[in-house]
Amino acid sequence: MNEKIKELLDENRTDDLQSLLEGLEPSAIAQILEDVAKEPPPAPETALGEGETAEDTRLTKLFDCLDKEVAADVFVLLNRETQQRLLKDFSDVKLQEVTDEIIDDNVEDLLDSMPTDVVHQVLLKATPENRNDKIVEIVDYLEEKKFSQLKPLLAELEPADLAEIFSELDETDLPIVFRLLPKELAAETFVEMNSSQQELLIKSFSDKELKLILDELFVDDTVDLIEEMPANVVKRILLQADSETRKEINEILKYPKDSAGSIMTTECISLRTHMTVRECFDKIRAEAVDKETIYTCYVTDDRKILLGIVTVKDLLLHAYEDTVESMMETNFVYVDTQEDKEEVANILSKYDLLSVPVVDQENRLVGIVTIDDALDVITEEATEDISYISSVTPSDRPYLETGIFRIYLHRIPWLLILMVSATFTGLILNTYESMLSTLLVACVPMIMGTGGNAGSQASVTVIRGMALDEIRPRDILQVIWKELRVSILVALSVGVVCFCKLQLIDRLLFHYDYTLLYSLAIGVAIALAVVVAKIVGCCVPLLAKAIHIDPAVFANPFITTITDVLSLLIFCGVTLGIFHLGVF
Repeated sequence: MNEKIKELLDENRTDDLQSLLEGLEPSAIAQILEDVAKEPPPAPETALGEGETAEDTRLTKLFDCLDKEVAADVFVLLNRETQQRLLKDFSDVKLQEVTDEIIDDNVEDLLDSMPTDVVHQVLLKATPENRNDKIVEIVDYLEEKKFSQLKPLLAELEPADLAEIFSELDETDLPIVFRLLPKELAAETFVEMNSSQQELLIKSFSDKELKLILDELFVDDTVDLIEEMPANVVKRILLQADSETRKEINEILKYPKDSAGSIMTTECISLRTHMTVRECFDKIRAEAVDKETIYTCYVTDDRKILLGIVTVKDLLLHAYEDTVESMMETNFVYVDTQEDKEEVANILSKYDLLSVPVVDQENRLVGIVTIDDALDVITEEATEDISYISSVTPSDRPYLETGIFRIYLHRIPWLLILMVSATFTGLILNTYESMLSTLLVACVPMIMGTGGNAGSQASVTVIRGMALDEIRPRDILQVIWKELRVSILVALSVGVVCFCKLQLIDRLLFHYDYTLLYSLAIGVAIALAVVVAKIVGCCVPLLAKAIHIDPAVFANPFITTITDVLSLLIFCGVTLGIFHLGVF
């Protein structure tokens, strides 16, 4: 059997090899793999990659022939050396499927089936979501004194993955596991964690541990931390920060909450016009460790007036004796400290920048806003807009960590406002109730629902355009003209379908007495309601923006209420006033 398998491997007859292995027990296949790994390979006929041997190629070829479920069962039966060779040489993409199958076992079986270092490597090869969930299970399974076994594994993970893992840990385990991280990785992970976990860790830290973390944080991250912590925790943070950091923190905190100054970092590389490329590199090497980004450097004079920018690429492409003045870019994008942070994020996106300089009223460089902070702003603004569109007050805390009463307070005001605003539709119905026949009353929900949906479609489209800076209040006439043409096409389609629906379904199928005149009147009413709703839906967000109110606030809730009222008035006006279908 072994000789036949080796022959098929050398001849690359994969299909025959799979047929031969089919039906064998995992233990038998594992033994074959071990034999292949031990025996010296034949001289290779084709060139091999660097560090690759014919023996490794034969081993990975054989393992590649196995189905992922079988491969997972076989892998845990191999000896440690063979497992490590496969983890090193086998394709990461294909191995990911196998490792996902392996870690699907319960924690006890997983830890008992393989050496600890192999378990760590298997976890690192698995998909992040499955790996993170399994690590949480392992932490829950291990006793506190054995947490140190995870130290090599945790040190290989990304900060975002570690933060996700820590969010699932018990409060008693979190500080212990966090202390296993190297200093720099711990600081990067700390920034990614939510505020409640950060507060828990700060309370568990000694003053020395807290100072070590703060020393590794960038100033803007420290400011974000302070803004979310209670007063007693803030006091302790400031006590452990050095005087220079406290000064920078206070400088950022003085700016309005939604301004560029509030999200900037003061840690950037500044150069002078007279400096040579050699001097620039010397300064970058000396200061880079404490700076958030070093790719773009900012040229200032002795009074910190921003004169231009120069990139590391520019420096690399010039001779060591060239001066900054000869290569710096003087036509550049910058923002003011008072600029709205959403506008800053849009600027970074529009010009494809990694960072943008922030200047004060005297054009002095005070900091920079980096792309990672801009992404946070975009996410925050999108979440806020979605909340308003859904008639919910935005929350800055994760849903599962938000208290029931707090969620209640975020939701109840909007529901009460919308409930009270429905008074207007009630007044209209009460006014015309005696004149509307049962057949007409039955169509009221359809008219109001269609009008509300049509208005929401237009408003959401316009709000998205404004968020992407594609539409501005001055474009209102162009928007109205476009929506008017769209609404006419939509209205004609909806009106015709409504007429057919009343005749074919309500009249013929359910035998309701909808005459041609009734169906025509209702079709005309719903078509006019769609036109009006779309015009209202596109105008209200633009008017809100013009008076400096968040358009999302006026999106779904208020536009739906307005269009409900207008749709109902149009319906009553068309059916009673034009077609005279009322009960008199």
